[in-house]
Amino acid sequence: MQNNMTQSNFYELCNDVAEAIQEAVSGLIGKPEAGVTLRIGADGTPTEKIDEVAENAALRVLEADGRSMRFVSEELGERIIGKKPEFTFVIDPVDGTFNAVNNIPFFCVPVAIGSSDLSDIRYGYVKNLVNGDIYTAEKGKGAFCNRRKIHVSSVSELSLLSVISYNHRPHAIPINNHNVRRVRVFGCAALELCYIASGIFDAFIDMRSMLRVTDIAASKLIVEEAGGIVTDGQGNRLSTLLDVTKRVNMVASNGLVHDKLLELV
Repeated sequence: MQNNMTQSNFYELCNDVAEAIQEAVSGLIGKPEAGVTLRIGADGTPTEKIDEVAENAALRVLEADGRSMRFVSEELGERIIGKKPEFTFVIDPVDGTFNAVNNIPFFCVPVAIGSSDLSDIRYGYVKNLVNGDIYTAEKGKGAFCNRRKIHVSSVSELSLLSVISYNHRPHAIPINNHNVRRVRVFGCAALELCYIASGIFDAFIDMRSMLRVTDIAASKLIVEEAGGIVTDGQGNRLSTLLDVTKRVNMVASNGLVHDKLLELV
C-alpha cells in the first residue's frame, strides 16, 4: 500500500464520514428501533439498526471519495473500495452503541488510517457525537482536541486512577489494595482513551479479551501522541492484524502510573 498520508487530507475525509454518520443516526438516538438486532456482524456481535445506518452512511462517503482503500468495520468486516488500496480505513461506525440506543450521552465515531497492523496506524480521528469534540493525531506530530494540542496528566499515584474495565470477576483487579479513589466505566473505549490523552483520566484497563481493533486503533495513537503509553497486560506493545475478529487486552495510561498498573493486572 502507498504511504502518502497527510493530516490535512485525512482530517477532511474522516470528518466528512463522521458528519454523515451523525446526520444519519440523529433521529435514532434514544429510540427503541435503534437497538433492533438485524444480524450478527463480522465481529461476532449483534448488528443493531443504528450500527447499520451509520456504516452505510460511512460507505457512501468513502465510495464517493474516489480513493482506493481497504475498509474495515465491525459490521461489514472488510471491503475493498476501488482496485489498488492506498491505505486501510478502520472504523467503528458508532462506538458506544448501547449508550446511543439508551440516550446515554457518551458515544462517538473513531476512525484510524494505517496499513495492515494495529502497530502501524498513522492517523487517528475520534468525534464525540454528543458534544462535537474532535480528537486527532498523526504519528510523530502530537495529539489534538479541536485542533488544540493535548497532553496526558502528570499524576504519578494510582489514587487518581479514573477508568478501569473489569474482567468478568469483580475481584480480578485488586484496586482497593492500592488506594484507588475513583473508578469510572463509561462504555465507550475510544472516548475513554481520548480522555486519557487530554489529561481528564489517568488510565484505562480492559483485560476481558474483548476489545476490537475498531474500538481502539484511533485512540491508541492519540494516547501515544499525547505522551501516554498503551500495552497489553504484560507490558508488550499492542500488535495485531487490522481484523475485526481479533481481540486484545489493554493497559493505557499517562505513562507515569503504567508500571503500577501492570502490577495490578
